[in-house]
Amino acid sequence: MTEKTAKKRSPLTRLLGWAALGVVAFGTVKIVHSQQAPSGPPSPAAAAYLPPVPPAGSIFADPLSFSAPVHIAVPAVGIDADLLKVGLGADGAIGVPPLDQAQKAAWYDKGPAPGQSGPAVIDAHVDSSKMKDYRGAFYNLGQVLPGEQINVTRADHTVAVFTVDSVQQAPKDEFPTSRVYGSVSYAALRLVTCGGDFDSTKHSYVDNTIVYAHMSETNGR
Repeated sequence: MTEKTAKKRSPLTRLLGWAALGVVAFGTVKIVHSQQAPSGPPSPAAAAYLPPVPPAGSIFADPLSFSAPVHIAVPAVGIDADLLKVGLGADGAIGVPPLDQAQKAAWYDKGPAPGQSGPAVIDAHVDSSKMKDYRGAFYNLGQVLPGEQINVTRADHTVAVFTVDSVQQAPKDEFPTSRVYGSVSYAALRLVTCGGDFDSTKHSYVDNTIVYAHMSETNGR
């Protein structure tokens, strides 16, 4: 996959079907099937692809102690969602919000909480037929660009502010497990949803959109 330096936002909207999020958990792909919507979500601009590490000169905030996250916002693209907590299902997949709560996102609570040292993972549906406008919490995730901020409000009233390092669109059958879940020495965040083209035979998007970020400051408390 070609990686280039980001210059400007260039959202690409294509006529796609839709399916719920299919996230890889420790190398296992699990997909929730659903029906078709009139259009699909934006894909990341080609210029958004950067190496999945913080660029030189990045500012890192000291990791925080544990506190469960309750809300996530990405102001630049209009993402604003309450958070549920999920673990692994019996099938080995990370849980996702129920389709009738697709405007919420889900924190994987078997990993670090956002703000703690290590890679915290939050996933969400990209769309859902149970939503009036079909859009899930992470419908606009593919529009996020490096340098933009993600604000995660925690139960202790602190806001962990993350700076986006890179955005990736990866085939689900080549999910970058080590990039997403691999150990890091700083407070990191990974956001995951569906992306790419819609495969009508499998009732699923063929890719995942993944945002990589590091905590650059904290507010509140």
